[in-house]
Amino acid sequence: MASADEIVCNGHVITLPTLEVVKAVPIMAAGTNIDWLLHLYYARRDFIRCRLIIERELHRSLNPEYMYFVKGLIDREEGNNIEALRNLQKALDLNSKNIETYKEIGKTLFIMGRFNQALDIFREAEELAPRQDHEICHFIGELLHRSAAAANQLTIARQEEAEAKMYFEKAVQAGKKLESFQRLAEILRKEKDYARAIEVLENCLLLSPENIEVLTEIGVLYLKINDSQKAFARLSEVIALDRKCPKGLLAYGAILQSRNDVDGALEKYQEIALTEPDIPELWNNIGLCFFKKKQQKVIAAISSLRKSIWLSPLNYNALYNLSLVYITAQQYASAFHTLAAAINLRKDSAECYMLLGICLRKLEDTENAFKAFQRSSEIQQQQSADAGRNPLVHLNFALFCYETGRIALATEQFTRFVSSSQDLLLPTEYKFQATKLKSLLKIPTSNILTSTPTGAASDAIDATDSQHIGTGNNSSGGDGMSNNSVDDIYGIYGVKRQAAGNKQELRNTKARALATAALAAAPTTSSAEMPLEVNAVVNA
Repeated sequence: MASADEIVCNGHVITLPTLEVVKAVPIMAAGTNIDWLLHLYYARRDFIRCRLIIERELHRSLNPEYMYFVKGLIDREEGNNIEALRNLQKALDLNSKNIETYKEIGKTLFIMGRFNQALDIFREAEELAPRQDHEICHFIGELLHRSAAAANQLTIARQEEAEAKMYFEKAVQAGKKLESFQRLAEILRKEKDYARAIEVLENCLLLSPENIEVLTEIGVLYLKINDSQKAFARLSEVIALDRKCPKGLLAYGAILQSRNDVDGALEKYQEIALTEPDIPELWNNIGLCFFKKKQQKVIAAISSLRKSIWLSPLNYNALYNLSLVYITAQQYASAFHTLAAAINLRKDSAECYMLLGICLRKLEDTENAFKAFQRSSEIQQQQSADAGRNPLVHLNFALFCYETGRIALATEQFTRFVSSSQDLLLPTEYKFQATKLKSLLKIPTSNILTSTPTGAASDAIDATDSQHIGTGNNSSGGDGMSNNSVDDIYGIYGVKRQAAGNKQELRNTKARALATAALAAAPTTSSAEMPLEVNAVVNA
C-alpha cells in the first residue's frame, strides 16, 4: 500500500515532491516546457490551439509568465484590450524585468488612447533596457510628437517636438524601422529642413525600394527645393508602380503644369478625379490649368477654385488664387471678400495685402487702399530674404503713392524696390513699369533698370518669377508722359504696356499681360504657375 506521499500510476509507485522541494528547485521533467509549442502556434496565428494549450497548462505550469504574455497578445489581437492589459500585467508581476512585457503593455495603452500612461511605461522600459531599443525610442518619439501637437503652450510644444525628434533619431540609429524614418522626415519637413528630410527618406528606400508613399514624399520635397528634374524622376517611378496613386499623380501633374504642359496636367488630374474627386488641391490645380490656357476659361477656373474652397474652406492657396482670377475678371467686390478670408488665415502675407489694396483702389476706397499697401510694405520689410521677397509689393505701392500725390513716399518705395531687386533678374515687365515710374519721379538712372544681372543672378529668376503678382488698371493708352500716364503704367501685375497705340492694341496687350500674370499668380517650382504651397498640398 502506497503512503500519503506516494501514488500508484500504471502499476508503478511514484513519490510526490514536497512543497519545500517545489519552492526551492522547481525541477521539471524533460518535455514539460511547452513555451516553444505555444510560440509556434502563435506565430502561425492559430489562436484556437494557443488558447487550448494555455487553458490546459496554465495552472500546471511552474512558470506561466509566457502563457499570460501570449494570452494578452491574443486578447489584444481580438480587440479585448482590457483583458489583454490584465494578462500582460500578470506576466509583468511574475517577471518585473522583462522589457518585452513593458513594451507590449505600452503598445496596448497606446491603442486604447491612454497616451500619458503609455509614455510612462515606455520610459520605465527605457531605464531597464540594457541597450538602446529602437522600438522603445520610436514609441516615445511618437507619444511626444502627439503631445506636442496637443499642447496649449508654444514653449512646451517646441520642447516636446525637439525631444521627439531626438528619440526618432535614436530609433533610426538603433534599428531599421520604416515608420521612424517617415516620422523623422515629417518633423524635418515641418522645420523646412528639406535637404535633410530627403536624405532620411532616401535611406528609408534602402529598406523598402518600391514604397510608393516614400517615393512620392521624396518627389514633393524635391519640388520644395526647386529641383523639378529629380522630382520628375521620382514621381515617374511612382506612376510606373501605381498608375492610380492620387498623391503621385497630383504632384506629377503639378510638374507638367510648371512646364506649360497644361493638357498633360489636366489628363493626370482627370485620372485622379475618376477615383478620388473630393481632393481640394486637385480642383485648385484644375482651376489654374483652365486659367492658364491660351483662351482663358475664367468661368471654369472660378468654378473649380470655388469647389476647392467648398471641399476645404480653410484652403489658403485656393482662396488666394480665386482672388487673382476675380481680379482678372474685374470682379473686385468678390475678390475683396475672398482676400479678406485669405488674410484671416495668413495675416503675414504681403501679397494678400497688396492685392487687397488693388481691390480697394478699384472700388475707389483710396484711404483703406493706402492702409493695405502700407501694411503689405511693412510685412515685406519684416520678412527675411530666405522667407521670400516680392519687389513688386514696393513697386505697386510706389505707383499708388504717385497716383495719389504722395511723391516723397513714392520715391521711398521705389528706392526699396530697387534695393530689394539688386541680386534678382527682373522680368521685362517689372523693368518697363519701373522705368516709366522712374521718369515720372525724376529719379537718377539706376543700374538695375538698365542692365541685366549675370552669373549667379540667372539662377534667381525662378525665385522672382515664383512670387505672387496682382492685376491692375488697363484702361487707356496715350503718351507715357501725359496727364493720364500714371493710369497707363498702373499695371499691378507689372505687365508690359504700350506707350502709344489704339484701344484695340491696348486690349490685346492687356489680354497677353493677364495671361502672363495668370502664370505668375500661382507659381510652383521653377516657373510661374502655382504658389509653392500648392506643391505641399499634394499630400492629399
